[in-house]
Amino acid sequence: MSRSIYNIMAGLLAFTIIISSGCEKIVDIDPPLNQVTTNLVFASDKLATAARSGMFSALAQSSTQSQGITVNSSLQADDLLYLATTAAYQEFNNNTYTAVSTSQASIFSEWYANIYRANAIIEGLQNTSGTTEAIRKQYTAEAKFVRAYCYFHLVNTFGDVPLVLITDPAITAFLPKTATAAIYAQMIADLTAAKSDLGVVYPGVTATTTSSNDRTLVNKFVATALLARVYMFTGNYAEAESNASEVIASSLYSLIPAATMANGVFAKDNAESIWQMSPPSINTNQYTLEAGIFIPTAFNLINFNYRLDPRFTALFSDTDLRRINWMNNTTFSGEIYTIPYKYKYRTQALALAANVTESLIVMRLAEQYLIRAEARARIGTNLSGALADLNAIQTRAEATLTTSTDATSLIADIALENRKEFFCEQAYRWYNLKRTGQADAVLGALKSTYTPKSKLLPIPQAALDANYNLTQNPGY
Repeated sequence: MSRSIYNIMAGLLAFTIIISSGCEKIVDIDPPLNQVTTNLVFASDKLATAARSGMFSALAQSSTQSQGITVNSSLQADDLLYLATTAAYQEFNNNTYTAVSTSQASIFSEWYANIYRANAIIEGLQNTSGTTEAIRKQYTAEAKFVRAYCYFHLVNTFGDVPLVLITDPAITAFLPKTATAAIYAQMIADLTAAKSDLGVVYPGVTATTTSSNDRTLVNKFVATALLARVYMFTGNYAEAESNASEVIASSLYSLIPAATMANGVFAKDNAESIWQMSPPSINTNQYTLEAGIFIPTAFNLINFNYRLDPRFTALFSDTDLRRINWMNNTTFSGEIYTIPYKYKYRTQALALAANVTESLIVMRLAEQYLIRAEARARIGTNLSGALADLNAIQTRAEATLTTSTDATSLIADIALENRKEFFCEQAYRWYNLKRTGQADAVLGALKSTYTPKSKLLPIPQAALDANYNLTQNPGY
């Protein structure tokens, strides 16, 4: 990793920087501040809260999290097509990435910048005594969750990467890669600790208001939901089922019913939302950046930058509510163009006019049903339970119900349901294609430019140039 990237992360320890919500450029800045400044940052609960708020805000406002995950991964997979000419997006659409691309450098550095913030909070709370024990415990748990979340995306994007758990750039600047399996083990350790130390109630609300509270921060069940996902990705299906079951059993969450799913699933603080991101720019905004990307400024062909692949939209029945409510069609010269329409307001003015507040939903309950369904199908001892979980998602969408209890058929149907439910949402389809070993066969048949190396982005050239211990990913 480049020294400049680490200098950015080190410099973020300054109080005035760590509570900011802006994104840093890859430039050299001053070296890390000393312990005196660290003591000042964590001198009280109030100041520690500002640092913790900055961690969540910076994550939400980063271009990778606020839009890149969904857009890039949807192009890399087989649901979305890019119609314009920007080179960076063409790379993702064709799965032909280059190590000198600024897009790869930005993704790499932004995840590590967020990891640095988390590490700085963990270290600061451990090494100072200005905060109460309750705050120290909670904020450490939250930072461990954020660190695990960022590493989940790093390994699923780049594969083996350096495992950075401290803030000292003298040690971290020249770290070699760590095997993905070891990074997953660290994720599990962080999430297990976070799950144990976080409360059931979302921070900042009382036990009497848990049904409608701000879900941009994390509680025990947010950590549990991510832990279920991580266990699924590591093949520990028993633990994936167990953790998903804990989330499903919680009274905090319920699937948005069919009657209100058009707008309800992606509305702020809805009952299905497990974790969401704060809105762009300022907290009073009511729209998402994803809507601004996918919804054109005018419905004419010249303004269409993206469309859903017709081969994908053909998988839905005409009565599937996801086809009806989460997609939008326009016809040009007799051909139907369909765009993602989960988020429906591309500007603040439009959201205000509709009196709707949308939030970027990062994790929601439907995923936990499908995690548990797949885990049960792969374990093979509760196939009826797997079918019931799958049917719960299909019923809400008013889709054709699966009836088979054959394990192989169930796993295939669950994979298809995952694709339908989570199209153009975070990186579900792209990551699942790779997790299940299907990426080469599926994408190789669709894209002449796809090759097996395309499953991972290259390590940015700037990072390789600065760190002699880093090696490039195979094929680049």
